[in-house]
Amino acid sequence: MQEARILVIDDDEAICGFCQSALSKIDHLSVTTEHRGRHALRLCDSPKYDLILTDLNMPHTSGMEILKRVRERDPDVPVIIMTGYPTVDNSVECLRLGAADYVLKPLMLDDLISTITRVLNEKRLRQENRLLRRQLEKKSAMGDILGESDAVAHIRDVIADLAETDVDVLIWGETGTGKELVARNIHSLSARAQKPFVPVDCSAIPPELFESEFFGHERGAFTGATQRSLGLMEYADGGTLFLDEIGELSLPQQAKLLRALQERKFRRVGSREEVSVDIRLLAATNRDLRDEVKARRFREDLYFRIHVGEVRLPALRQRIGDIAILLNHYLEVFGREMNREDRVPSKEVLTLLNAYAWPGNIRELINTVRRMLASSKRKTLTLEDVPVDIRLQFDSGSERSQMGGFLGEKARMLERFEYDYMVSVLKTCKGDISAVARMADISRQSVYRMLERLELNPNDYREDQY
Repeated sequence: MQEARILVIDDDEAICGFCQSALSKIDHLSVTTEHRGRHALRLCDSPKYDLILTDLNMPHTSGMEILKRVRERDPDVPVIIMTGYPTVDNSVECLRLGAADYVLKPLMLDDLISTITRVLNEKRLRQENRLLRRQLEKKSAMGDILGESDAVAHIRDVIADLAETDVDVLIWGETGTGKELVARNIHSLSARAQKPFVPVDCSAIPPELFESEFFGHERGAFTGATQRSLGLMEYADGGTLFLDEIGELSLPQQAKLLRALQERKFRRVGSREEVSVDIRLLAATNRDLRDEVKARRFREDLYFRIHVGEVRLPALRQRIGDIAILLNHYLEVFGREMNREDRVPSKEVLTLLNAYAWPGNIRELINTVRRMLASSKRKTLTLEDVPVDIRLQFDSGSERSQMGGFLGEKARMLERFEYDYMVSVLKTCKGDISAVARMADISRQSVYRMLERLELNPNDYREDQY
């Protein structure tokens, strides 16, 4: 956990000594004191304090002046006012000017610690909320890694193993295979699950903003820097930093990132103070970084730094049997969202989509489902609802039985697998749809749709039939 730095300002050196002694005993708190008003003003211009505790009535410099100075420099730094002469007017004025709170003298240690802890927690929550707005993350419709293929079962095992460790992990996979979903699963199953998960699209960060985005900056560090801004690495403190498409970083960016990752320390732009963070790094790439290292486009030392744990994601075309499961899932999810519920793919549609190569992987499948739902006018989706660019890869007038070669045989094998699997499960569960859904690990709606498509009647498998 990152240390919180507190500046205590009071013209009474005894008060400063009391605060120094009492607060320094608290974990993750570092305390600096100053009893000279003009020196205190200069210290307030320093970017290194996370909270300022100041007396209200002091000679030469008042607590109000301290408050105004801090608010002008960095409104994100909270100020707590100490006063031995509270009145409604000065209390209201302090809060109006932006004080986080005020405490009464003589200081009561429990009240002081409680107030400081609450104000620091509120500051942390504001920063986390700002990160969420900054990232503009969409709610994931995926939620979990779906599929019953051997490839997916292996991925789940690897994720479970890596989640028990705290090593950095490199996730390989084509575009659209779900690399961020894997990273989120590793994070959510790890000991860091209650801490931030901070995703970063490396390809979307302009080179000139790299240091500011990753490490943050101080007020006045460059034109437009009107206040201190925390970097993405600092937001991830205690949690997980996910660098998507890390292979897109330039060599100079890689060098700066490597140093920060090796030491888990960095300096904000415009600051001489080092910031220490406790983060776990998960990185993803659609490139073969070994080839990038050979071509001298990726630093070998950074490659070995991030490549401790490894997850390799298969392309969708390699996940035999999963396309129908994914299709039914997204038809449910987006059907509710788009007011197109209970849509069912025809046999011809399923055959076609099973045979398609899916170069854009799951991301392309999601887009295809949305497009099909948007154009659908009937409960049963037909070939007319399939996007033209997919249909054009096949003879739209041919029947399923005429589809030849590898793709046709693949489609027929998948359909035979689904049929044999469902017959087996129906027999085991004696036609009980709820039991079938639990055993197959799919929803009851998906079971009903699959049975309708395969022309299977659960009543034929009930116990009284034997």
